[in-house]
Amino acid sequence: MGRVTKPVEERRQEIIDTAKALFLENGFEKTQMADISKKMNVAQGLVYHYFKSKTEILYAVVDIIADERAIATKKVLNYTNGTARDRLAVLFDTQTILDDYSDLVPIFINDAAVVEYCLKKMTVSALPQLISLIEVGNADGSWHYEYPETLATFILHGFSGLIVTSSPVCEDRNEQKALVDIILSLFRAPR
Repeated sequence: MGRVTKPVEERRQEIIDTAKALFLENGFEKTQMADISKKMNVAQGLVYHYFKSKTEILYAVVDIIADERAIATKKVLNYTNGTARDRLAVLFDTQTILDDYSDLVPIFINDAAVVEYCLKKMTVSALPQLISLIEVGNADGSWHYEYPETLATFILHGFSGLIVTSSPVCEDRNEQKALVDIILSLFRAPR
C-alpha cells in the first residue's frame, strides 16, 4: 500500500483526535507517541513531525476543547432572547462549563505545568464572553457591576479551582446545581 498524503491541518487534527482517544482510554502516562502512530497506521516520525512530544499534543487537545467551548457558549448567548439574567440561566441550563474538561482532568491532574496551561486556556477563552454578558446585564438592568472584568475573572478562577480540587469534577448533578446557584448569587440572580 502506498503512502497516503493528507493536508497538513487534516493530518494534525487526526493526530490530536487519536491521541485524545488514547489518553482517555489508557491514560496520559501510559500512552506513548508510538501508540498514536500505530493506531493511525503511520510512521512514528510523522507524529513527531507535527508535535515534539505527547505533552504538546495534550496542549493541542486542550486548545481545541477551549475553542469549541467558546463557540458553543457564544451561540447560546447570541441565540437566547431576554435579559442578560435570562441568558445566564439558559447558559447554565444547557451546558456546564466544566463538562469538556472533566474527562481530561484525571489525565493531567498531577502535572502542574499542564494544569496551569489548561486553566489559563479555559479562562482566556471564556473571559471575553463573560465580560460581555456582564456588561449587557449592566445595560439592561439585570445587575450592576462596576468592574465586569474583575467579576468575570473571579468566576472563572473559581471554576479553575474546582477543576484542580475535584475528582471527578462536578459529576454529581446536585453539586453542579450548587455551583450554578453560587454563581447566580454573585449576579444577584435568584434561581
